[in-house]
Amino acid sequence: MTCWRAIPIAMVALVGAACASAPPPAKGPQLPEPPSFQQKMAWMLRLEDQRLLKDNSPVVAPEPPPLPVKGQQPPVVVPPPPPPDLTRLLTDGEARVRRRAALANWLASPEHPLTARVMVNRIWQNHFGAGLVTTANDFGRMGTRPSHPELLDWLANQFVECGFRMKPLHRLILLSSVYQQDYLPQTPALAVEADPDDRLLWRFPRRRLSAEELHDAMLAVSGRLNSKMGGPSVLVPIEPALVKMIYNPAQWQPDSDPKQYDRRGIYLFQKRNLRLPFMEVFDSPDLLLSCARRDQSTHAPQALELLNGEFSNAMASALAERVLREGGPVRDAQVDRLFHLALGRDPVPAERSAAVRYLKDGPLKELALAIFLSNDFLYVR
Repeated sequence: MTCWRAIPIAMVALVGAACASAPPPAKGPQLPEPPSFQQKMAWMLRLEDQRLLKDNSPVVAPEPPPLPVKGQQPPVVVPPPPPPDLTRLLTDGEARVRRRAALANWLASPEHPLTARVMVNRIWQNHFGAGLVTTANDFGRMGTRPSHPELLDWLANQFVECGFRMKPLHRLILLSSVYQQDYLPQTPALAVEADPDDRLLWRFPRRRLSAEELHDAMLAVSGRLNSKMGGPSVLVPIEPALVKMIYNPAQWQPDSDPKQYDRRGIYLFQKRNLRLPFMEVFDSPDLLLSCARRDQSTHAPQALELLNGEFSNAMASALAERVLREGGPVRDAQVDRLFHLALGRDPVPAERSAAVRYLKDGPLKELALAIFLSNDFLYVR
């Protein structure tokens, strides 16, 4: 066997010189490079500018040039003529506005193949935890195939026929037999073999409430939810240590009206580099990145936040006051009212006896806090 280290350096140089002096291989007909994305967009914008200068007639794109075939002479591609007075077109605000309006009308058109499907898939994902197309941000070749393509098309048609209104679509999904299925804690053997990921929806896919949903649910059952809609975002009080992390701490001035703190989570102000602690511990997404689907984790800080957090304890106190006000002094009635408000059902006999026994010595506020930590409150099942 020849050792590579034993080859003289002069021989290596000789071989390199021979390769360098060899004549280049014969070249066949040169094929033109395909146009780049920027060139295609510039071509379409020039066509649109020419149309805006002439009249409001629709743009008819010319047939693209035929693709070159290896071994044949490349076809002669004649570029479209430049638009007249290009300098004025680039500074014409009206033309730019009309182009944007045309793009918006095209995206919102009932004939658009993607807009309704993407929106319907997002709504389905919010209810079931995963969309019919699991890659909500990618409906192209790199995305996944829909699990129920006919259902996706039918829901998209319903969405368009209702004028792109979301409330009828929510009602349609929530009243369906698929959504009203029960969650089976144990997976049957046949399902494990045929569909372990529940893509065919043979059972309801249990999911935990998102951070905003949990925040709003605690406000709603305690009776403190401020249902005001619209307006600017609300700055809520946070720990001084978090305020110091802001570039300019003086900018974080909480709202002077404490009732504004009880608005829905969507109205709470969050900075890109500062998420509210309650939202962050329950998997609120990174505000610096696009989030197609939220992660769902289970870890100890979530239980600690619900047990010791200022917000959860304040909501438990408000719920206990509401139960005393509406349930009266009888413990059985208090337990029934607490379960009705928080869980939407009557307590089973074992739950009722345990809750009444606890209320003999324990405060109602601690029982309300325990209800907040139950799976029936935290999960949609």
